[in-house]
Amino acid sequence: MQPALRYLAGLAGALFLLAGLLLLFSPGSQTSRFALLPEGSAGLSTMRADIAGLFLGMSLFALLGAIRAKIRLLAVPLIFLGFIIAGRLLNLMADGPSPLAVQSLAIEISLAAILIAAMFSLSRGKEIGLAGTVAIPLLVLIAMAAAWVFQREIGMALLRRGVDSGLENQLMTQLPDGLHAGLCGSGSPLADPTRSGPCVFVIAGRHLYIVDAGDGSARKLTLLGLPAAAIDALFLTHFHSDHIDGLGDIMLQRWGGGSHPDPLPVYGGQGVETVVEGFNQAYSLDKMYRVAHHGPAIMPPSGNGGIAHPFTITQGSDESRIVLAQDGLRVTAFAVDHAPVFPAVGYRFDYKGRSIVISGDTAPSPVLLKYARGTDVLFHEGLQPAMVAVIGEESARHGFTTAAQIMRDIPSYHTSPEDAARIAQEAGVKQLIFYHIIPPLPDVYLNAAFLALAPKAYSGPIAVGRDGTMVSLTPGNSTVTMRQVR
Repeated sequence: MQPALRYLAGLAGALFLLAGLLLLFSPGSQTSRFALLPEGSAGLSTMRADIAGLFLGMSLFALLGAIRAKIRLLAVPLIFLGFIIAGRLLNLMADGPSPLAVQSLAIEISLAAILIAAMFSLSRGKEIGLAGTVAIPLLVLIAMAAAWVFQREIGMALLRRGVDSGLENQLMTQLPDGLHAGLCGSGSPLADPTRSGPCVFVIAGRHLYIVDAGDGSARKLTLLGLPAAAIDALFLTHFHSDHIDGLGDIMLQRWGGGSHPDPLPVYGGQGVETVVEGFNQAYSLDKMYRVAHHGPAIMPPSGNGGIAHPFTITQGSDESRIVLAQDGLRVTAFAVDHAPVFPAVGYRFDYKGRSIVISGDTAPSPVLLKYARGTDVLFHEGLQPAMVAVIGEESARHGFTTAAQIMRDIPSYHTSPEDAARIAQEAGVKQLIFYHIIPPLPDVYLNAAFLALAPKAYSGPIAVGRDGTMVSLTPGNSTVTMRQVR
């Protein structure tokens, strides 16, 4: 076999090997690359077993074929690539193109062309010339050039298809009656390119509620198929900046997206009036511009901004407040320990015999334990002190003394994964999901270091939440169904 072709066939095998290893050891990081939405551990198992197995098998035969110069070995990955390309073309004809699908098709055709050229060289028993080596890849380049020339037309077609698909696939319309909740933001104040700021959505029947409004949460809701126009009310756990800095955007998107005649109800402890009024004032000129531009029928002046619904919680008490009761849903607020921040609360949502508790920011809290007892799902904040200490040590070593001190301060009013796991175990929680992740975890490979000994402290299933992590609880049973949305 021509040496260049042998190297290229080996490179194809190496690419299959890399894809297989990533799917095997870090399947969560590959969901967007392969446009997959695995449902919990079962979905990740499918990625590790079925899809990773396919790539690793193709890698084995491609590498052996390149090393031993055997046609039969190279034919195995080529056959699989043939079926993959055929399926890709069928999808393009049936459902239209998408940028990721076109990119994947180009890569797959190029890899198939390399294997075909290598097999052709072996079948002839002699080296083939330069023209034979590059003939098929050249055809691929011509096709890609055509796509470049007609990119405006193709781009408009892709846009139309994407908009149509997004408007058709609204999450709330696809869900059965029940209690559903997920993360429209799983991050914290520390920069994390994979996470929006703290935000939890709760769907009870046909009503949508939001708990906290971190940076980017309004855009994330749209990407999850939950338009802000559908929000019935928003609940704030406390008034730290990272929990309220997306509030203005959510209020604006709800108003403009649904032509609401009434402002967004915003529930929170004493002081929520100051927060809501501050955002209303900050957006007052924006309100004037939008009403003037679109007209009062589209942007009713009365629906702009938010309206505060304060409730009183006594610091350090184990009392609670039912802050909303609507169409079978009961929302209960209870005090948590985030001192010196006050008020700071968690929320419990009960609907048709199913329940969800959202911790907000808190140190280990006996009050939270009380209200989480027997709940189906606990969304609990999580800070891993050992990992935060590393950030502090490195910050100090590089001369960032303020950042180093902050890293020493923050563990005192947050909860470690191990402590949250102990609370979940004692409360008898069915599913524990971490959010408000500190420090940032840009890859799921870091999840084990974040959880540390938490799996030994809690016998139930644990998930390190990501934006789009969602659970569904249907009435009349005890099943918790978890999946990853978009």
